[in-house]
Amino acid sequence: MNFEKIGFDYIIDTLDIVSRLGRRTLKSIEFSKDILKLEKEFENLQSVITLLENNPKIYTTLKRKLSALKDIESIVNRLSNGYILDDVELFEIKIFSMISQEIYEILSENYKFLAPQNLEKVIDILDPDKLRIASFHIYSSYSIELSEVRKVIKETKDETLYETEMQLEDDVRKVISRKLSNYNQVLKSSIKRLGYLDLILAKAHQAQKLNLVKPIFTNKTELKGVFNPKVLKILEDKDKTYQKVDITLHNGVTVITGANMSGKTLTLKTLGLVQNMAQMGFYIPAIEGEIQLVDEICLSIGDTQSLEEGLSSFAAEMLEIDRIVKKIKKGVRPLVLIDELARTTNPQEGRALLKSVITILNNYFIESVITTHYDQVGEDVVKLRVKGIKKTEIEENVNYKNIEDYIDYSLIEVDDDSVPEEALTIGKLLKIDEDIINNAYKYL
Repeated sequence: MNFEKIGFDYIIDTLDIVSRLGRRTLKSIEFSKDILKLEKEFENLQSVITLLENNPKIYTTLKRKLSALKDIESIVNRLSNGYILDDVELFEIKIFSMISQEIYEILSENYKFLAPQNLEKVIDILDPDKLRIASFHIYSSYSIELSEVRKVIKETKDETLYETEMQLEDDVRKVISRKLSNYNQVLKSSIKRLGYLDLILAKAHQAQKLNLVKPIFTNKTELKGVFNPKVLKILEDKDKTYQKVDITLHNGVTVITGANMSGKTLTLKTLGLVQNMAQMGFYIPAIEGEIQLVDEICLSIGDTQSLEEGLSSFAAEMLEIDRIVKKIKKGVRPLVLIDELARTTNPQEGRALLKSVITILNNYFIESVITTHYDQVGEDVVKLRVKGIKKTEIEENVNYKNIEDYIDYSLIEVDDDSVPEEALTIGKLLKIDEDIINNAYKYL
């Protein structure tokens, strides 16, 4: 799945992740069919949203602390493998642990599932004088012998004792490393928890900002007021309004018809986005949403031409459809989204190919949405049509810049096989040469 095609790249880019730990956690998210795992994630997400609603300042506080975290996983791995850490590595563990402990103290009482481990004992090992300052060195309090040698050096300036001092410091590093190795699992757990905290805080903040809602998993997909956040932002930047739509899918084929510019392709991409977000543990862009879990998302939007392989757009599209059908015959149950199947071949063969694919998808009860300009595609499909041009609201100053303002993007279920003939209406509104329009009407 190309995230950019469906607008998931925008979802990723607008996540306020501030640490390397959070970014690594984000990369580890997988498309999941485990309903219990997903429900648990949504439960956690709702808890964090509630936390942010009840205490708005806590978001900034936690993010500031998370942004100061360094990824110490490689250092902890060295510790686990028995290496003696140097002063820089010990310093990094100390700073990490102190920041982690601050976050622990904020969350441990009421939000323990979000909190890292209690690292007070780790800090004590690295800060024997309990100064709790952001620095580290081999303190004299680690060793009576080291303390005595340093006193002598200070009093006598005896340089012959420097080597003894260095050896005693090495001995202390060995002791510290051995003690810390007892906490390597605790440290690893805190690293993982802090990465998750950064991510889920970002997801909760994003859900609030983009007005996302928790999906409900059922045996069908029914969305009310669904929208694509990436496109919504683009339109808002142009002072335009985004029309949200309602759609219900079934285990079988839904066909959407409508003129060009009527939002059919955007509907497909948004359906792919919603499914992907739901099964990756994100709230979804809708007013309400029921989602049927699928094995994967198969999206064909007619832009698969491969110059490297010398394939035409039609050949590439057929190979993509072939891959989808072969997966289905092997038992995979995807959400299939196909835009204008066989639109680049002649209408007779194109319609025949479309009906053939519809038959296969229906025979396997695959949740599918196909957009098309073809009519007479079969009876065993749910037929939706984009309402289209608001002819009663057309004004004289319609042009290519504002014509979208006069299109109703809502979907209505229809019983007949007709395809709306709005292309010529759009042509007229765009002030296309009259001969083109008049001749077309005559041939039509």
